[in-house]
Amino acid sequence: MGDLEWLRGADDNRNQQQGDGEIPLDPEQAFPILWGMFVLLMVVWGGATAYFTVEANEEAVILRLGEVHKIVGPGFHAKAPFGIDRVFKGAVKTVHQAEFGYRTVNAGVKSQFNTTSPDVVAEATMLTGDLNLVLVNWEIRYKIKALKDYLFEVRDPVGTLRAISEAVMRTEIGDRSVDEALTLDRTVVENTVAKKMQARLDHFKCGIQIVKVNLKKSDPPDAVRDAFNGVNRAIQIRDRIVNDAEGERNKKIPAARGAKDRAVKEAEGYKIGRLNRAKGDTLAFLSVLEEYRKAEDVTRRRLYLEAMEAALPKVGELTLVDSSDNGILKLLDLNRKLPKKGAAK
Repeated sequence: MGDLEWLRGADDNRNQQQGDGEIPLDPEQAFPILWGMFVLLMVVWGGATAYFTVEANEEAVILRLGEVHKIVGPGFHAKAPFGIDRVFKGAVKTVHQAEFGYRTVNAGVKSQFNTTSPDVVAEATMLTGDLNLVLVNWEIRYKIKALKDYLFEVRDPVGTLRAISEAVMRTEIGDRSVDEALTLDRTVVENTVAKKMQARLDHFKCGIQIVKVNLKKSDPPDAVRDAFNGVNRAIQIRDRIVNDAEGERNKKIPAARGAKDRAVKEAEGYKIGRLNRAKGDTLAFLSVLEEYRKAEDVTRRRLYLEAMEAALPKVGELTLVDSSDNGILKLLDLNRKLPKKGAAK
């Protein structure tokens, strides 16, 4: 009786629905509708996942079923839908920054930095070759040069970069004394560190290009900073005194060298003049001697007469005595005063 009543109730409900004007849905008619809705949904989903856009500073790696299919640049690109192709993007033209020994808290005109937290202090503290401690702050500027390697060759490329940077910098500081570490030749250290870091990154296939290593500063620990500052002041005073002395020496030594060269040149000129005059006198004497030997009597008389012609005008009064006259008393009055020149005789 129970089953019969349930069947009667079902017939009554069917008759009531037919009496209300509702037409029951045949399963054979519902299947095409559902299938069409499914196809439409798949078309919409596939269309939405069949393209992607790459920005101007990016590249994209397309994985097809887990394998690298191709690498594309900026623009609008198509890919296989429904998750067959997966796209991984990276900003390959953006220069990224990694800070070591400090952290920028607030960048701006007056930037604020964190240099006191334990992890930052531990990162900056380094041991020199003479077993002293220094605090070194530096930064690395880098960009992605091979997106495929950056994404898939190394699990954590940025962490690898930080580890390599610390290892290389600690090695460089460890090869120097504390004085050398505090007065680093920044350009040499930056270029050396960048070169070594790039070699290790390429070895690990990190896909990272080092753009610049900036060595910010190297300071002694806070506990001994006053002592180091005093040493630095003494070094500056010493350098100033040495520079003053060098300047004085550079001023006086060239002057002394100039005076020496001038004296040497004057002596050489005097020597050459004396030699030339001596040679000229010798040649003149030899020429006279040669002429004298050709006619000794005539030349001797001529020389005598030339000498007397030059000497007699300088004598005031002359007394001529003939050696052949023996009839007079020869007297030369040496006490007689000569008349003044120009006076009447």
